[in-house]
Amino acid sequence: MKKLPAFVLSTALLFPLSLPVYAAETTLVVQSQSLTYEQALERAFNASIPLKNAGDEIDRSFEIRQNLGSGIQYYPVGVGNGPKDEMVRAQAKGVVQADMAWRISKRKYDLEKDNIIYSVKTAYNNVLKAQKQKELAEANAKNQEVQKNVAFYKASEGALSQYELSQEEGKYNSALKQKVAAEKALDDAWTKLNALIGAPQEARFALVDEPQFKPFDKSETDLENDITFIVSNSDAVAMAEEQVKIQRMDVDLYTYNAGSPTSYKAEEIDVRKAANQVEDTKKNLADGMRSIYYSIKQLEEQYKVLTIELKKAEETLKMAQVRYDTGVGIKADVTAAELAVADKKKKIFDTLIQLDNLKLAYEKPWVAAGASAGGGSAQ
Repeated sequence: MKKLPAFVLSTALLFPLSLPVYAAETTLVVQSQSLTYEQALERAFNASIPLKNAGDEIDRSFEIRQNLGSGIQYYPVGVGNGPKDEMVRAQAKGVVQADMAWRISKRKYDLEKDNIIYSVKTAYNNVLKAQKQKELAEANAKNQEVQKNVAFYKASEGALSQYELSQEEGKYNSALKQKVAAEKALDDAWTKLNALIGAPQEARFALVDEPQFKPFDKSETDLENDITFIVSNSDAVAMAEEQVKIQRMDVDLYTYNAGSPTSYKAEEIDVRKAANQVEDTKKNLADGMRSIYYSIKQLEEQYKVLTIELKKAEETLKMAQVRYDTGVGIKADVTAAELAVADKKKKIFDTLIQLDNLKLAYEKPWVAAGASAGGGSAQ
């Protein structure tokens, strides 16, 4: 096969068949209104039916608590004996349980808000990520078009086999499919965000809060201190502890000879089980925080490596551009180098997205680890 000089290929690529692309197209914003993360979060709070219901449940459980409390004359102490004692203790337990239900309802409301905070964060970031992926897919498709055109010209001059040409055409067709997939993924990301914030499905905003790199300056000692503070003050643990109090009350106010299907010993076992659940919740949160901590540290190292690789890719691009400008290189090498730079930037952006999500999960590990008993999904 003939080997074509670089200047011949450069001249060939000046024709409309192979117009070079210097940058990816900007993602179309149908709705020009900008949207910050905080604005998205506020809209999600206002749109959330589960949050409204959780708020109403606070009022409902308070009314039940007040109604039951107004009808009790005194609170018994210790175990009882016989149906009469059982009736008095059942009434007292009902009031105490209603009071605990009211407190738990407030905890559930806070947990539902945390779920929304995390869901909006991930949905908002997923749109940003999908936008960058779409831009990269467009740049890749256009680069593959240039490479295909180079291959076509080489093949027409006998410098490339038909098999090699078909390989380049296959890469181009694959790039087009990836572009379509990226467009669908972006639409899906918008659909999920819009559903959370109560916006029409077709709405598009200019998202302005892109994550920036901020060092996670926490030592392992800081980690353990954070675990102690966050776990001990978490709503998930507090709710589990309320269950222990409820089970303990069934033991403290147990009534013998009243036809109860549950023995005193069985009630004691229920207390132990509830206490075990508290410890399990604490352990899950602590383990989750440690896992998140080390994931953040690993991603920070990955970010540093990627920034070094980006600088190398940019240097390669500069060299390719110089070679092309001086007539010893071809535009295809420039577009390939541009794509390599775009790819590194996309990987850096993806890493920043992961860091942003994980740092929020570190502060609220129950939403990411599924330790929340509040109901709403964190995904």
